[in-house]
Amino acid sequence: MIRVGDIMTPNPKTLSPTHSISTAMRLMLDGGFHHIPIVEEGRLVGIVHANHIRQGLGMVTLPEIAPTSPNMWESIPLRTVMAEAHHVVTPNTSIADLIELMRRHALTGVPVMEGERLVGIVTITDVLDMTREFIRLLVERPTPPAVAFVGKAGSGKTTLIEQLIPVFHARGYRVGVVKHHHRPTWVDQEGKDTWRYARAGASPVSIVSQIQTALFIQTDHELPLDFVLARYFGSVDIVLIEGYRWSDKPKIEVHRQARSDTLLCSPDELTALVSDQPWPIPCPQFQPHQIEEIATFIETSILKANSAD
Repeated sequence: MIRVGDIMTPNPKTLSPTHSISTAMRLMLDGGFHHIPIVEEGRLVGIVHANHIRQGLGMVTLPEIAPTSPNMWESIPLRTVMAEAHHVVTPNTSIADLIELMRRHALTGVPVMEGERLVGIVTITDVLDMTREFIRLLVERPTPPAVAFVGKAGSGKTTLIEQLIPVFHARGYRVGVVKHHHRPTWVDQEGKDTWRYARAGASPVSIVSQIQTALFIQTDHELPLDFVLARYFGSVDIVLIEGYRWSDKPKIEVHRQARSDTLLCSPDELTALVSDQPWPIPCPQFQPHQIEEIATFIETSILKANSAD
């Protein structure tokens, strides 16, 4: 989980409420930043942003420090334009909580505190820089071809994916699988050592043996599917996904008559349908036992089409 401490600027420059506006403007111009925490007797009392100064003085840009009147702003203290620091975060605050705080209160910068001590500042620029890195990761590590198997619970999605995996292996493809869980729940087994470590606060937690490695990462929100595919599935040829109906991946609905007399998806959502009964909809349809035919359809319409692009 990425936290404020991972992206904040540590030990920021500070001024006191009695420092002049001119001092703050010079500090911002020299340092190339727009936020200055205001500290008095070791205690955070406010924050000043370039906009506070511009609005307070009716200026358009900071370089409008009048060269003909260099002492113009020397007599005006920062306490006249600073904002009170009503909102602070800690280094352990999650990025999701930070973004929600900034969005809710229209903040562009937030002081970072450990107890009563100012340890950093985090700005909207820091958040955007982090977002840019995520986007760069997705661009430089494109997602592998993927198909999502969707359907109501008990329709046979897991069984179908399980049967498709060895078919693709026999054809020389490396296969990965992602299963979506729509409820917030622990995926590790309760009571196991890794579960206990995670419950105690460790993240990530990994268990490694001679034949298998597992990595458990605690998150405060669901990771985007494309990020998961780009970050962890770059070495496979195709990813079979169970769930993620609302993703933009090609969708194959799995339906069983004994389970339901309706489909989960509308026809225009589907790339294909696997059902034990025919449906009057305009998409390729397969019986659940037609594993080779389903694999060939995926190979032709998704794998080879993707490689052609």
